Amino acid sequence: MEKILVLSVGGSAEPIINAIKNYKPDFVYFFCSSGPKGSEGTIDSPGDPCGDKRRSKCTKCGYEYYPGNPRGKAIVFQTRLEKGQYEIVTIDDRDDLNECYEKLLALAETINEKYDNSQVIANYTGGTKTMAVAVALMGIMTPQWELSLNIGPRQDLISVRSGDTPVDIDKWSIFCQNQTYLFKGLLDNYHYDFVVSSISGMLLKPLDKSSRDKLLEARVICEAFDLWDKFNHPEALELLEPYGSRFSSHIINLKKILGKTKATGYELVSDLLNNAERRAVQKHYDDAIARLYRATELFAQIRLKKEYGYKTGELRLKQLPEHLQAEYKERIRDEKLLLGLREDYILLFKLGDPFGLKFDQNEGRIIDAIKRRNSSISGGHGQTPLKEEDYLFVKDRITGFILETAGEIGLNIEMEQLPGREVLIQNPR
Repeated sequence: MEKILVLSVGGSAEPIINAIKNYKPDFVYFFCSSGPKGSEGTIDSPGDPCGDKRRSKCTKCGYEYYPGNPRGKAIVFQTRLEKGQYEIVTIDDRDDLNECYEKLLALAETINEKYDNSQVIANYTGGTKTMAVAVALMGIMTPQWELSLNIGPRQDLISVRSGDTPVDIDKWSIFCQNQTYLFKGLLDNYHYDFVVSSISGMLLKPLDKSSRDKLLEARVICEAFDLWDKFNHPEALELLEPYGSRFSSHIINLKKILGKTKATGYELVSDLLNNAERRAVQKHYDDAIARLYRATELFAQIRLKKEYGYKTGELRLKQLPEHLQAEYKERIRDEKLLLGLREDYILLFKLGDPFGLKFDQNEGRIIDAIKRRNSSISGGHGQTPLKEEDYLFVKDRITGFILETAGEIGLNIEMEQLPGREVLIQNPR
């Protein structure tokens, strides 16, 4: 593993020289300000560019003198760096944070492309405050970079001049806090899988116990809701149950879906409606509408099974009332009655079921909604990518129909949506 040192360079060369001598890097990037008064000249210019050129005047006699040593060879001369062991990265405005940070972003890309396996140490001792802030920010935001700062006695308020030594800075608690802030937006959009992956990477870092424990808990909870989001309800329940004090209502809903506690039997329909809403939040409108279609279909299938014992795909002609058998005889394939979504509701209508009666009253609106799904490139047979307006159109008709129909027979099947940023909120213990 090659050791790369990134140094912000200011007016004092001593901390830079000490850092290079201490770390003994394979390659050094000097982050400098350009121009006649910039720090660029201290790197490899001839003469004594690192000499202390400050002058003081005796208050009694007026004699001018150098309080420091005016002689000081260039940094690469004092550290014995060869031409191929360093590179100077310059900025025009040393007080422009955007310019500094963009330059460092480009440098990070260069390092990634040039070195397959390297240890990058970013030392932010030198340079202007803006330059140092940019290096520190880059070090915190880039997981592959480590942070370093020279610590030593200050002889004045200007800078560390001598007697200093570089020390490693623990950036990981700050890094975790920053990433956790970013996670909030991702979780509000239900990107559980991405957060799980990101936390897994963070847990490989040298974190303090408190940060590690919080991340471990957040990872398990995010994984549970990711499994739920992908309809893997049994494994989701297994992971979520230890956190019952925080997610009791969700655990109850999971148990209802799995038939482990008293339920209406229509919880999977509610789960599909919520899943559709999550897909829409992520702007996956084709997927959202496909789930609304499936919810409508499942709503009728559950009703047929619960009330009449008719299992879709296995329904036999002889199970139907005698007065309907002749009508449905032509729909038999391999001794089974084949029915689609519309046919399920028509059968319920012929059976005098309230679901069928409600469908009959709203058939035109529902068929219009289904046509949107059928025209989509992913959920149906068409080539049209669906948009938000399509989703809202279908949702208005499908969700409205399902909730109103359930309400007319006294069923409340609405289910709490999965959590967003609440996943990261810790209850006091």
